[in-house]
Amino acid sequence: MKRSLIYAAALLVPAIALAQEPEAMEAATHAGEVQWGLAFALLGAAIATFVAGIGSILGVSMTGQAGAGLLTEKPELAGKVITLMVLPGSQGLYGMVISLLFIFNYAAVISGEVAISLSQGIAILAACLPVAFSCVTSGPYQAKVCSAGMHMLAKDDKLAGRVITMAALVETYALLGFLISFFMLNNFKVGILG
Repeated sequence: MKRSLIYAAALLVPAIALAQEPEAMEAATHAGEVQWGLAFALLGAAIATFVAGIGSILGVSMTGQAGAGLLTEKPELAGKVITLMVLPGSQGLYGMVISLLFIFNYAAVISGEVAISLSQGIAILAACLPVAFSCVTSGPYQAKVCSAGMHMLAKDDKLAGRVITMAALVETYALLGFLISFFMLNNFKVGILG
């Protein structure tokens, strides 16, 4: 834990040293210099999709492995198994929606029409982190619930509704991370784009 905090601080020191106000960034943009704020904002959008996608990849894979075992015994449950496999896949979609929200709402920043400071770029990066971390965590845990639910379905296929309800409870926290990122990005838009 201490090492990761030290590494995070070491990564932020150069960023803080390079921080500039929007007016200075606008002058630097016209001079052809790098916009550090934009780089951090784009990094945040990429992390939202990439990290949330990893949660979905792990979750769908784990559920698929459990489902394959169930389908060898009871192939007639394919529809219910596929439904359970899809559930952990939604986390990647939450991350992608946040990235698309950034791309469409901050198009003027991405195109270079509006310059942002490094602190504004870091704020956008921070806005993308709740969805990334909640989804990378909830995807595999939701898959564990779905996999356990496959064992329930093996005994009684009428329990599918209960299994989906249990899995949806885990997804609630991915949804909360998505909402926090969504509202943060929308609120920062007012301050950045006016």
